[in-house]
Amino acid sequence: MSKPLIYRASNDKEALRQGEILTGVIQFKPVPSESSPNLDQTQFKPIVYPYAIIVTQNCDLDWDYSARQNRDKPNKLLNSILFCQVDTAQETRYNKTVPINSENWNLVKSNRYQQYHFLEKIPLERESCQEGIPELTVDFKKFFAIDADFLYHQINNNFAKRRAVLESPYLEDFSHRYHDFHGRVALPAQHESEKGV
Repeated sequence: MSKPLIYRASNDKEALRQGEILTGVIQFKPVPSESSPNLDQTQFKPIVYPYAIIVTQNCDLDWDYSARQNRDKPNKLLNSILFCQVDTAQETRYNKTVPINSENWNLVKSNRYQQYHFLEKIPLERESCQEGIPELTVDFKKFFAIDADFLYHQINNNFAKRRAVLESPYLEDFSHRYHDFHGRVALPAQHESEKGV
């Protein structure tokens, strides 16, 4: 039995996709300590994400793409596109600030650690630049949004590159795990069983 396909190469002729991995996405972050009290003089610093994965739903991405192509239905345009930060698996595993021990890393690699989603390496024939991508980890705690117009500007000018898209059912698994993480409920205390039961 052949191995199921996890990825396909990104296609620049279609809408952005949920579960699409991009490289070189740029976000501008305000720097209050270096800024004037006047908002119009706020300083910004660029943050370049070597890898990022789209979380926005496909239906919204499709409507946005169609509205941009046909210049109709401006109410369907997205003001921003939601991403999660992605690091190489090696960077996550051996993070200098919070390294992950072997027991927890085994949970991460098998997608049983709630905060992270592990992605196996992408072969060069399955991504648009044909360079291949190493094993990755998505950190569900580190999500961010990019202005949709600015993201398309980055893509059209080759700052950001569309690389690969998760195929079904791997896409649905990723989406379910992301929403499960963000839908968790913090309880003041856990249920306790009576002694002897």
